[in-house]
Amino acid sequence: MTMKKARREEFVSTRSRVEKLGVKAGADVLLLGIERDAAFVQELRAAGARIRTSGPAPADMIFATFHHRGDLRRLASLVPRIHADGVVWTLRPKGSKDLTESEMMRAGQAAGLVDVKVVSFSDTLTAEKFVVPLAQRVRHAAACAEGSGAVSPKRLRRGGAGGRG
Repeated sequence: MTMKKARREEFVSTRSRVEKLGVKAGADVLLLGIERDAAFVQELRAAGARIRTSGPAPADMIFATFHHRGDLRRLASLVPRIHADGVVWTLRPKGSKDLTESEMMRAGQAAGLVDVKVVSFSDTLTAEKFVVPLAQRVRHAAACAEGSGAVSPKRLRRGGAGGRG
């Protein structure tokens, strides 16, 4: 007597891409390297996000593309560009041997961030979500308020900010 395997049912989310990415109406979204993706820009606009491609003010969300290992050196420079409760979404090619998920995760940690989510951004890109650790957000916010940007990743790990312990 052979037993039939139960057919596995796939869950298909009904949420849109921007909902999965946590984009809210009024969010200040900085696009770096993905601004030519017309469909994504339209989705952001439809969600009510304020989109920009430059500017020194900290953003609520940054979407930045990374294609090769060498691009990872830019990640730390994005930390001062987000609010304390902001998000950096890194976008990298799916299945790439030039830049792996583990390399991206290590780069985020080296930048003083924690990875909290991975999302299929498109047929060709994977998105990884990084945030400032909860215990460091007060210091990060204070550094941004001083106008000096966020604390460095090294100071985030030590628990200091702007020369104050």
